[in-house]
Order: sequence, then structure tokens, then C-alpha cells
Amino acid sequence: MTELRLSYANIEHGGKTEAGYSAYSGDGGPYDYSRVTGMLHDGDFPDIFVMGEADDYELHGMEGAWEAAAAIRAAGGPGYMPLPCSLPREWGPFAPMIFVDPTKVVVRRFYYHRLPGFAARNRNLLVFTLPGRDDPIRLVPWHGDIYSGDTRLADNRRFDRFADPAIPCALLGDWNTVPSGPHFEPTDLNKPGTYNSRQINRKVQFQGGTRQAGPHNYDTRALDALVGWLNPDTGKREGGVGFHHAAELAEDYTPTQIERPTGRQPLAIDGILLNDPLAAAYVPGSYRVHDFRDPGHPESDHKRVSVTIDI
Repeated sequence: MTELRLSYANIEHGGKTEAGYSAYSGDGGPYDYSRVTGMLHDGDFPDIFVMGEADDYELHGMEGAWEAAAAIRAAGGPGYMPLPCSLPREWGPFAPMIFVDPTKVVVRRFYYHRLPGFAARNRNLLVFTLPGRDDPIRLVPWHGDIYSGDTRLADNRRFDRFADPAIPCALLGDWNTVPSGPHFEPTDLNKPGTYNSRQINRKVQFQGGTRQAGPHNYDTRALDALVGWLNPDTGKREGGVGFHHAAELAEDYTPTQIERPTGRQPLAIDGILLNDPLAAAYVPGSYRVHDFRDPGHPESDHKRVSVTIDI
């Protein structure tokens, strides 16, 4: 058995600052990489680190990705190898980036979206093994669509094959939603003055007609399709394809969003999902929502989440 540390952090725009000159190529930045290393300030360097919103890290010789890796190494971390991911429908420059510690993980395949023969069903798929072993593990980073619960649901339904218990799999991402259940769902959705119409439109199930004005129902379908709907009568999840939310395994529902100026309730929208064999390999007590180095000056508008599996 080998312990493997997985972590996800949506670092706001990858630490990108105001447009300007990059000291190295003149066309790729600039970035404030202290915001990247600041998210790893506690020295908990994962074996696989997935960064959300790695804005333009793939461009200009992957300058952003390699410089972020160099900054992490200079801060005491491993020599990460970056793997650039993509978003469906190419809806922005802020696709995730995988950082792999090659001393802990043996990369077998990575389905790079710009190579000939790329198939959307393999988007962002990393297949790896552990040193000295040949049993594969799969990992897929993700960023849920911000605008529509219908699109989030359609995107997530393609993950059903990764729930197959024959191959361990983890999904890491900012899902832009939460699963059903009182520990996850917001309680202020229908509180007057908390959300404007645009914010509500992104979060609720669209009902149309007279119901469009409320009362509103938070749209949990995208993650419920993966982990199941929480039956309030039994307290058990039903109908999911076979993934398990790490926060629920740990019974730690700490929000991953920072406090909002409007007072809106922060939620645990950043999450690590594990299929059956990885859920069985979850190390109790290993799940963490990491505090900021300086809570008064956070490096991002999201907190980092981590989990350890022993497989």
C-alpha cells in the first residue's frame, strides 16, 4: 500500500496581475507567483496538485506553468511537471493545470486536447501508476460551468464511466455547485436582498413562468448525478453513478469560498470526488480545507482542499 496526497486549489486567475511586461519572454505575464506558493504555505506539498483558473498558463512556451512550478520548487516543494488541461466549449482561458511530482507518480497517459485524435470523452484525463506498480489510477480535473446548472449536469454526466470500480479514479475541481443535503446547500437562497437576478440565475433550477421569481430551489443536480441525491428520510445518498464526496467522507463541510461582501453564504464548491476503490482507500482524518497564510489578505477567493488515499 502507498499513500498518495491529492490537492485542488482554484487560485484566482493563476495569480495573474494587471497586463504588462514579462521579464522572460515579454508576452506571457505577468503573474504574482507568491499567490501560488502562498496557497502551499503550510508545507503540505501534494503528490498531484491541480490548480484551477491557470489563466493562459499553456501559452507562450507554457511560461506560466513552468514559472509556477519553479516558484513552488524554490519555496521548498517538489519539482512538479505541469500538464495543461482544457475546458469544454473553450469558454475561457482559465482551464485547470495538473502539477505532478514525478518522483511519486509515473505518468502513463495524458490526453492533451491539442493533439490529433483528441476525443472529448478523454478531456483532462491523466492515467498514472505508482512507482514499481502497473495497476492504473485515473484522475480528471474539472471546472464546472458558472452560468447554467443544465450545462453543469450535461458535463458531469460524461463522468459515469470513470465511476467504474475496476479502475480507481479521482475527480478534482471547482464544481460551481454543491450536492444536495443540509450540510452543503445554502440556507439564504430566498433571503431578500442577498442575491440579484443574475446571481440567482446561475445557481437555481430554472422553472420559468410565474415560478421564475421564486421561491428558488438550489440546483444540485450536477453533483447529485455523480454522488447521489440525499434522501432526507434515510440520510443516505441514492441514485449516483458511484462517486463519493471527500468532504462527506470526512464529515467536514467547511466552505471553500471566502466570505462575500454581500453576506452571501460561502459554500464548499471545490471538491474531490472518489470512486468506490479510492473511497475505500481514503485515509481517515486526511481531508483538509487549508487556511490562508494571512486570512486578512487571502491569495485567492477559494481555499485549497486536500485528501490522502492509501492504495
